[in-house]
Amino acid sequence: MQSLFRMDEKRLLSLVVLLAAMTSVVMYLNLSDNSNVTYHVIDLEEEEDQPELDQPMTSFMDYDMPPSPAVVQRDMRHYLCILQTNVVYVYAPAADSGILHCIMTRFGYLKDLFVTIPVNKRDPTKSRGYDDVRSTQYLRPSGVTSPLRVYREETIHVFAQPARYDREAMAKMFPENARYITMLRRPIHRFAADFVYSRLDKHFNTTAGADSPKNYLDNPEYWESQKTTSYCTRNCMSAVLGFPLDETKDIRDTQAAMDIIKQVDKDFSLVLIYEYLDQSLVLLKRHMCWGVTDIMYYLGTTHLRMPSQETLARLSTKEHIRNFRRVNSIDYVVYDYFNQTFWKRIKAEGKDFHKEVQNFQNIQKKVAMYCRVAMGNWNSANKTVIARSSWNEQFDFTRKMCYAFGREKQEWDDLLNERYFTAKRRPYKLSLPKLKV
Repeated sequence: MQSLFRMDEKRLLSLVVLLAAMTSVVMYLNLSDNSNVTYHVIDLEEEEDQPELDQPMTSFMDYDMPPSPAVVQRDMRHYLCILQTNVVYVYAPAADSGILHCIMTRFGYLKDLFVTIPVNKRDPTKSRGYDDVRSTQYLRPSGVTSPLRVYREETIHVFAQPARYDREAMAKMFPENARYITMLRRPIHRFAADFVYSRLDKHFNTTAGADSPKNYLDNPEYWESQKTTSYCTRNCMSAVLGFPLDETKDIRDTQAAMDIIKQVDKDFSLVLIYEYLDQSLVLLKRHMCWGVTDIMYYLGTTHLRMPSQETLARLSTKEHIRNFRRVNSIDYVVYDYFNQTFWKRIKAEGKDFHKEVQNFQNIQKKVAMYCRVAMGNWNSANKTVIARSSWNEQFDFTRKMCYAFGREKQEWDDLLNERYFTAKRRPYKLSLPKLKV
């Protein structure tokens, strides 16, 4: 009898310990009382607010971030997501108009992660628009010479370069838990954007007169015979994703192409679609457990040099698409496949996904309106207030943030070079808000 009583006593004690543990977890997570979907960042340390500048910023300011919070609570069935800081972004020229590249680089830079850059500049006469991945080609933490930067590990946290996907080589270069991400774009639009931005006319015989995308699209086979460099103009997205294309930049075996597509689908955490940029960014935010400011963008002058929607529409005639498909058949297969998987992923996110996209677009519009005024008029307000929603807490978007969010690829590369190779410390810092994301 006493033995039975001791057994019940032990069970009761175990139950009390279990209830106490559950109570501690609930208090730690700081669960919200309302039923809306909200996010709570568990701050690992506090940071003092930085003073707002009362004078114009110099061209390059240092935006150092406090350590990233490690765990984020998504108040939906008490689900915890882990903040992902190791990311490999592989993309074809003009597939993202530079937007996602800048978002990835800014994320790493502001959070003081190691963002690798090429060690040597490309030779434009030999460039294909992307590089083969070799460990010696990209900077590692041990190559940093600035006395202000000390890295205890050889970890590359962020890779955002136009490089050819190589599964084996990249597995040796990047952390095992790195998330692989790419972005695809409607093939004919990607080509037109790259033609304008990269001046593809320089890669053809100058006497041929390929001075516009329309000339090429009228007769792609002819213009391919007039190329004078190895720069990619055919099936470029497939080439970047590692497809074994032949000398004509094509692949004859359709089944082999589908096998590679399925392997890419397995290897990559996300394949995003440029035509649905905002949906792609919200999907990225959810899967990486990032905050709303991590995916925001403010269009700089680079995007003004891209073809307008009207121009792209004029180039996308049935005849041009038919002509372009003849020499880019694999890119169309890849795009169509991942466009379908993209919408399956979105459907799996639930009904509130589209509401979050709309909320993100509203924030983007408000920030764009504020930055257009704030960056041109120093007598305007130093900040605009972004209201609380089911997906973010209220936060301030400052004038300094307009500059950070408007930087282009070359500016971020210059900042990284300065961080890694100079001994000069910048006088100001930028504090992004600690958000419920």
